[in-house]
Amino acid sequence: MILRVRRQGAVQAQGSLPSAPGSYLLALRLQEPERLSIGALGEQDFAAGAYVYCGSALGPGGVRARVRRHVEGAAALHWHIDYLLRRARVLAVWARTGPRRLECEWAAAMSSSGEFTSPVPRFGASDCRCPSHLWRAGVRIAVLNSALRRLPSAPLLLWRGSPAMDML
Repeated sequence: MILRVRRQGAVQAQGSLPSAPGSYLLALRLQEPERLSIGALGEQDFAAGAYVYCGSALGPGGVRARVRRHVEGAAALHWHIDYLLRRARVLAVWARTGPRRLECEWAAAMSSSGEFTSPVPRFGASDCRCPSHLWRAGVRIAVLNSALRRLPSAPLLLWRGSPAMDML
């Protein structure tokens, strides 16, 4: 997979992202602390560092279309993640195709793991009972990949940035 920089903090996905329905994880990096307005969640503080967002893409275009929308930047801010992606950079993408929503299963596993913390309650989880779909990761991307491989219905790493991005 090739991801090309289109503008500051955004990349264009090309190639092997599946167009099938599925669930995905985005590893993000926020360079500096930010206070952001996140839709109905209001003003929220985000520490600099690495985050993992759990999402699903069961509609037309599947994982490819949803990830492309996220990384290219949407004109209309629809999901909580859209607000954060105005400031954060995508470091890696994991996905698993299939008709089942795995985002809640993955969020539950992250909730019970000591490797992740929830920075904003209910972020990305307004349509379910999860505590959050956004998790702060306190580990390097290589360790993050290992942690995500242990998730139920483990996703596959589809893209990872350059080695310079490895320092979370």
